[in-house]
Amino acid sequence: MPPARSVPTSHAEFETFRAALREEIRKLLRYRKTDQPLAVRQLTTTPRRGCRIEKLEFLSELGIYIPTWVFIPGKKNQAWPLLLYVNEAGKQADAMEFSGEEGEGTKLGLLETFARQGDLVVAVDVRGIGETKPDHLGEVHAGKLPQLDDIETVMTYWTWEMNESLFGMRVLDVIRSVDYVLTRADADHDGVRLIGKGMGALWSLYAAALDERITSVVCEGGLLSYHSLTEVDRYSHGADIFIPNVLNHLDLPQLAALADRPLTVLHPVDAMKALVEESRARAAYRWTQKAYANLGSRHRFQVFGGTPEGYQAGYYLELLAT
Repeated sequence: MPPARSVPTSHAEFETFRAALREEIRKLLRYRKTDQPLAVRQLTTTPRRGCRIEKLEFLSELGIYIPTWVFIPGKKNQAWPLLLYVNEAGKQADAMEFSGEEGEGTKLGLLETFARQGDLVVAVDVRGIGETKPDHLGEVHAGKLPQLDDIETVMTYWTWEMNESLFGMRVLDVIRSVDYVLTRADADHDGVRLIGKGMGALWSLYAAALDERITSVVCEGGLLSYHSLTEVDRYSHGADIFIPNVLNHLDLPQLAALADRPLTVLHPVDAMKALVEESRARAAYRWTQKAYANLGSRHRFQVFGGTPEGYQAGYYLELLAT
């Protein structure tokens, strides 16, 4: 269990709590902010019906390029609302390219749907994900417990041996993605909305805790809490989810409270990656709900469990605008 922390009851208490916990997070993640030039490299542009897709990459830190797809609404000369998208399965998972005529039997990818509705969508592969995922022979015959020797575990152990954090590097990649999207002339710079899926939910939650330019967040399909891993004798999450000593400092409900902005925890999963019932999800985030309520922002935090229902783009946008 994390250390007992009383829920802040005033804005002054909250600011003290936030400053202290942010410093602890930076140390846990071995996080070092960089002002290195992004060195954007444009690769190609693909015209689509109702939008176009730019494929590019930019530097997160020296030698680490982040593959990126930008979905741009069809009309030009406008500053579009920004939507940053981070999925542990890679940017292609929800970026299916529409083919054929629109109608029955066809499907438009989620990210392209956002763009057609007027959002500038930036989908990224943080290091080791999607395009940058290394090959690993151990995954060919992984058996029933692939997380014991998959590439995520190997990369995590490598970084620990160097006294670094793969998790922290990926949080940096998300924050550098915020740096990138705010350089675009066709984007509204009032703030960045962020959707994170799977492990991307956790990277996004940490990024939002550290970076106030992120104005609203949806965290979908992420781990319910670190404490939930201590209640069982087995789990199916890999080493990449762990941050050494994290429970000596915080758990995810305390991290979520740092945001103090529209935040939705959507369909979290348990130790075996099974969906958590809504009552359990709400109970786990009672601390967060109370913190938001004490700040007069109860409506800005939501948590939903149970079974997803195949959400459309409009639903995510409603959650981000809460």
